[in-house]
Amino acid sequence: MDTKNALAVLESSPLFAVLTPDERVLLQRGATLQTYSKHSVLYKPGQTATKVYFMLKGVVKVAVHAEKKDIIKYVVRPGGLFGESCLTGDNLRRDFAYAMDDQLEIMELDAQAVLAVMKNNFVFAQSLLHFLGERLRYTESQLENVVLKDSRSRIVEYLHQMGHEQGRKVGLETLVKHNMTHQDIADLTGTSRQMVTAVLNQLKRSNILYFNRKKILFRDLQALPLGS
Repeated sequence: MDTKNALAVLESSPLFAVLTPDERVLLQRGATLQTYSKHSVLYKPGQTATKVYFMLKGVVKVAVHAEKKDIIKYVVRPGGLFGESCLTGDNLRRDFAYAMDDQLEIMELDAQAVLAVMKNNFVFAQSLLHFLGERLRYTESQLENVVLKDSRSRIVEYLHQMGHEQGRKVGLETLVKHNMTHQDIADLTGTSRQMVTAVLNQLKRSNILYFNRKKILFRDLQALPLGS
C-alpha cells in the first residue's frame, strides 16, 4: 500500500476523521509505512515508546510474557490502533507486539505529533480517550472472566465474540476466517491448548460448529452454550 492510499485509510477511520487538513499534514510528516512478516516482533518490553501504530493490513497480537508463556492482552485488526501507552506517559514498552500475518502493513505515527494534535483538537482528544477507555474495559472484562469463570466458559464466550465480531453470514450459518491457533485462543482466554482443542472437538461432535486451521463455521451462533 502506498502512502496516498494509506492516508486515505487513515482518514476513513472514525478516530481520525475529525482532524482538519492541517492536522492531517502534521501527522503525515512524522508518519512512516512499515511492512512486517509473520512472527516479527514490532516492539518488546524495555524499548523506548515513541510511536503509535495504526493497522492497515493484517493482524497483530499484543501480549505479555509470564511463567514461560504468552498472555495475549488483545488482538488488533485493520483500522485498529495499538502502542498507545506512550500517549499516557509510558516512556518504555511494557508488552510485546507480534505480527500474526505475512505482509503486515502498519502506519507508524509519531507520538509527539499525536499529542500535539490532541492538545489543539478537543474532539480528537475525546475520541482517543474513549478508545483508551474501551480498551481498559475490555482488559478488565478479560481479568474478571479469568477470576469468575471456568476454562470452558471462557473459551465458548470467546468463540461467541469471534462469531459476532468477525463472522460473515452464509445462509443460516456464520463463517469466520481467522489465523488464530489453538494456542493463541488459549493465551487469550487464560486456558490451555489442550482445553481449547477439547472444547472445539466437543462442539464439533454436537454439530454446533465445524472448524479447521483457517476457519470456523458456526451452524447456529446462538446455539453456543454460554454460561455452561
